[in-house]
Amino acid sequence: MINVFFRKFYKNFRMKRYMENESELSSEKNLLEKILEHKAILLIIFGVIIRIGILLYYYYTHKIDPGRSWGDLGSYFDDNLTSTPLAVFFLEVFRFFSFGSIGIFAFWGFFCDLLTVLMFYFVLKNFKVKNINYALGLFAVNPFFFLNNAFSLENCGYHITDAFFFFFFFLALIYYPKEEGYAKYLFYIFLGLSMCTKYYTLPAVGFLFLKYLIERNWKEMKVFVISIAPSLIILLIIPLFITDWFLDSLTDWSTFGSDVPLFIRIIPACILALLFIIFRLKDADQFEISVFSTITTASFMVFSFIYARWFQAILFYGILKEREFFSFKLNLGFIKREIKVDNHVLTFYLSFIAVFIAYLFIIFLY
Repeated sequence: MINVFFRKFYKNFRMKRYMENESELSSEKNLLEKILEHKAILLIIFGVIIRIGILLYYYYTHKIDPGRSWGDLGSYFDDNLTSTPLAVFFLEVFRFFSFGSIGIFAFWGFFCDLLTVLMFYFVLKNFKVKNINYALGLFAVNPFFFLNNAFSLENCGYHITDAFFFFFFFLALIYYPKEEGYAKYLFYIFLGLSMCTKYYTLPAVGFLFLKYLIERNWKEMKVFVISIAPSLIILLIIPLFITDWFLDSLTDWSTFGSDVPLFIRIIPACILALLFIIFRLKDADQFEISVFSTITTASFMVFSFIYARWFQAILFYGILKEREFFSFKLNLGFIKREIKVDNHVLTFYLSFIAVFIAYLFIIFLY
């Protein structure tokens, strides 16, 4: 009787422990699945929190070491460097509202970077990107974009004039997919203003003009010229004739930072432009042309200042051109999910390679 009693007791004990273990495993599984179900929002929140943390890091490091460099942000606080007239205007506005404090100016750098991320939500929305929160979350924590616009271990990573460019470029992309008649005008107007803040998209003028000329699309040509010409004439061409500073800044930029002659540095850009015109221009849309324009410009700029960040516009193409490459089922016991490898995931992981290349440039060339 005693043996029978102990056998039953031991059996019940093992069954109870088994059920408790299963319950714990199920609880862990449910918790993990709940986290993964909200990963998009968590990524967005993490992207905001880490940016706030980086701002506090800059304040702390410069407080304990007042002589520490503020990088490009500090240079723009003291001078206009090689900025365009429109960028100079925005710099003057932010300097005015900084009240002579580089710390406040750094806050505006943080604000512009955060604004860029938030604006990208509306770009995703108008491009009708599926799972928009997930796409925005991956963009908010994208290591390549974060490295180029927020984080720097040595000084300060904010590139505030790039943020001015993103502001107008994203406004152009927001209106690009819209079908209303006024949207085309606004797309070209904001695209032109983006050229007037940074030169990244400037080759698009030539590409678009040639495309409409080849297609004999006079209606689109008319909208294009009417919309984009005024900003280029007023903010880029006229300043060349009324101020020596703007012309000198262009001359200094094109010769500074590299011993490679100008006529050699322009060769890669010319080759890329020619190949694009021959093999892709006819089928490319305005968005693709705009992104490729930044790559063409970057291929010239990189020979003056060897920074990988010139090519970060590829991120926008990778995010906004949706495509699923393959999927597979993941079964780790405690988690079972179908993993989809799409343009968002691929762009995110390829960004780590871009960060690695950027650090190679930093280590070996600076």
